[in-house]
Amino acid sequence: MYLSKILLQNFRSYQNQIFEFEPNFNLILGPNGCGKTNILEAIFFLSSGKSFRSSSQSKLINWNSYFSSVRAKLVDTQQDTTEIEIRISKDPKSSISTISRKFLIQKVVKTRKKYIGIIKNVVFQPEDIRLITGSPTRRRDFLDEIFSQTEWRYSSALSQYNKALKHRNELLDQIRQKYASPNDLFYWDQVLIKNSKIIHDFRVSFVKSVNYFFSNHSDSQISTLSLNYRPSILNEEKLKNNYKIDLSRGHTQVGPHRDDFSFDNSVFLVSDKNLAFWGSRGQQRLAVLALRLAQINFLEETYHDKPILLLDDIFSELDFEHQQLVVKICKNYQTVFTSSEPDDAKILSNSKILQL
Repeated sequence: MYLSKILLQNFRSYQNQIFEFEPNFNLILGPNGCGKTNILEAIFFLSSGKSFRSSSQSKLINWNSYFSSVRAKLVDTQQDTTEIEIRISKDPKSSISTISRKFLIQKVVKTRKKYIGIIKNVVFQPEDIRLITGSPTRRRDFLDEIFSQTEWRYSSALSQYNKALKHRNELLDQIRQKYASPNDLFYWDQVLIKNSKIIHDFRVSFVKSVNYFFSNHSDSQISTLSLNYRPSILNEEKLKNNYKIDLSRGHTQVGPHRDDFSFDNSVFLVSDKNLAFWGSRGQQRLAVLALRLAQINFLEETYHDKPILLLDDIFSELDFEHQQLVVKICKNYQTVFTSSEPDDAKILSNSKILQL
């Protein structure tokens, strides 16, 4: 299945714009600031109703509007078409930026549970380097991004976990001030334990897949890589043992919200093989590229469906050798590239050009 057409209404900088795509290479060309990345964001948004750029959905709505829609036509191998759409809106009379969403398939409103999984995307960005050098939060967001567009169970568990964590932390503060009893923690503890297990299992399945992909890769620079996953296990015993520390600090010390991982390279002759400390800029770029390739492999093997690849100005960060590697990989997928450099069209022969 590929993306044939997309209609943006009041989405970011676009008020009413249609873009059409070919099943293979598509190159969006234009100067910086003209809205190239907004198109990629809209395609990604179609997968789950979330953005890869902002956690605030209100920012997706054009500044002079209270409603936004992204509608698309998908075409399968039998040339049958499916129309999907996500609408978001905010109440113009409310001072609180509460956003409501509607998911539609063939113009019929569906639950998010039934909608998720129809379209899958993998995004390549220059900022991916921060998966190595950035904060643990960024790495956790990456793991959440993978399953938020494919697995309702994960998305639901993550939402319930975060809500329970917020309530538990608030309750810890109340207990410290003698306004609540420690017994009041029981319910929220059980919610955390149940949902943390679901989150943990999905994350472990992905990390195992990535490490298998790395170790069996034909490229010697990729085959020496691995993800060193450091989960923060949450269970009844851990919560009990950490209770006094949690109480004194006012927040829960263990759980998926404290998970982290690093990129390790076995060629480093030190005990800590973290690329963040010892890797060159080129090695780090290759590692995040390899992670995205592993993500593609995971989605294909798990769901037997090809994702749409979204590459945001990626060539500016890669040398010629790795540019050619990217082009070779992308030939098997529908891919949407963005660039401000017209010369990039020479790298992507036979691509459809969308000039902004």
